[in-house]
Amino acid sequence: NFASIRLLHYAPVTSKPENGLFACGAHSDYGMITLLMTDENPGLQIQTQTGEWMDVPPSSIDDGLFIVNLGDMMERWTNGLFRSTVHRVLTSGDRDRYSVPFFYEPNFDTRVECLDVCCSPDNPPKYPPTTSGQHLLDKYKQTHADFKPQG
Repeated sequence: NFASIRLLHYAPVTSKPENGLFACGAHSDYGMITLLMTDENPGLQIQTQTGEWMDVPPSSIDDGLFIVNLGDMMERWTNGLFRSTVHRVLTSGDRDRYSVPFFYEPNFDTRVECLDVCCSPDNPPKYPPTTSGQHLLDKYKQTHADFKPQG
């Protein structure tokens, strides 16, 4: 299995979504599952199925709570039954904000295909089979498709 942890710092800069200024823009995590611990400062938002943004209360180790984000790989395995969590971060500008995401992925060569219980003749698989590693590589490649080195 593959696991990584990041320590994220958001500077005290005021987010202005109407002007395209975010502490972290809207995205979903590529992998299977993310466990997230934050400091006491609000800012994390998730997008509802109707496209609205909803605040997520901060969670800290003192509360014994973690935020759980399902990733794109989980959506793929469940044929869309469980959707990956689109989220973003807004900051108020009056203080620093910290969060600690823990990303957990299966082995690089683990087969990722629709689970039998998540498909049927009336609901065929929406995604072709792949592997965990290839899924992640494809996502990274897609993210950086527009990158053109200066030179």
